[in-house]
Amino acid sequence: MLRVKNILRFIPNRRNTRNYQICIVGGATEIGQTASLLLRTVPSVTKLVIHDNLEHTSGVVLDLSHIPANSTLQGFIGETTLERALRSSNLIIATGGVIQSPGISEQIFFKTNANFIRKLSAEIAKIAPMPFVGIATEPINILVPMAAEVMRNNGEYDPRKLFGITTGDSLKVQSMYASENDLNPQACNVPVIGGHTDNTIVPLLSQSKPACTMNEKDILEFVTKIRTSQEDVMNAKKGWSPTLSVAYGILAFSRAILDALYSRPTQINAFVENNDFGTSYFSGLVFVDRNGSGEMQRYSNLSEFECQLLERSIEQLRKDVILGKKVLELA
Repeated sequence: MLRVKNILRFIPNRRNTRNYQICIVGGATEIGQTASLLLRTVPSVTKLVIHDNLEHTSGVVLDLSHIPANSTLQGFIGETTLERALRSSNLIIATGGVIQSPGISEQIFFKTNANFIRKLSAEIAKIAPMPFVGIATEPINILVPMAAEVMRNNGEYDPRKLFGITTGDSLKVQSMYASENDLNPQACNVPVIGGHTDNTIVPLLSQSKPACTMNEKDILEFVTKIRTSQEDVMNAKKGWSPTLSVAYGILAFSRAILDALYSRPTQINAFVENNDFGTSYFSGLVFVDRNGSGEMQRYSNLSEFECQLLERSIEQLRKDVILGKKVLELA
């Protein structure tokens, strides 16, 4: 298989002790390209590795090389180069597979993405110690439990270092809440828990800051708008899934993980192994340090409506997780 030659070799800034390598697997996909662009100039990234099986991967790497940055850039094409691409990475981001788009059936969508995560997880399991891994490939509710089972059966697995990247959910709700209430979005915070699908995402408006008065009808309409936001984007994009906001969520997630690696404990919204609600996996605000994920933020005094949403979300989330865990039986 063709291996993209190292495009750029820069001398790292010796004054910067935050030197980390990120590998984006699926870096030539639409989401992967945008995430690579955003991560290209992050100061603490000293090496950015792009891997994909797509023929135009070399062109993506060449394009990125024209952006002035202090990081080394390297690209790999093909399944046989995956092991080398992952080598020495502190953080691996999975953006491969396909997105929902015209001509892609649900069956092809799931089969393609499950196959991508299965192969990647088996390769990651060979790395000791396990690096941080963030999965952005959909459907996250199913593929993160799947990845965990594959790793458990193939070698190294540390549940504290596997994340489904749901950071974009909290950022989206933050922006929509600000717009709904005429607020500065950067000054807003709305906790989002549950899962990563329209019927498992649970925005906690009762915990929002700053608090805004919304009647029952307004809350129902707003939550519906949040839960249908991906469909709204797809309709506006003529059938294509959101990619820009997803890539920005990857950037926010990556920055938080790099801070944690630098011994600066942080919090990030992610889908992780967590059994607080009997689902084995759950999404919420997670404490992260250099050893991986820790406690998830808990909330009290939820509204009756939020409790009902959460109950239905948990029911669906259990089904998704069970399906993900059964991947080895179905393979």
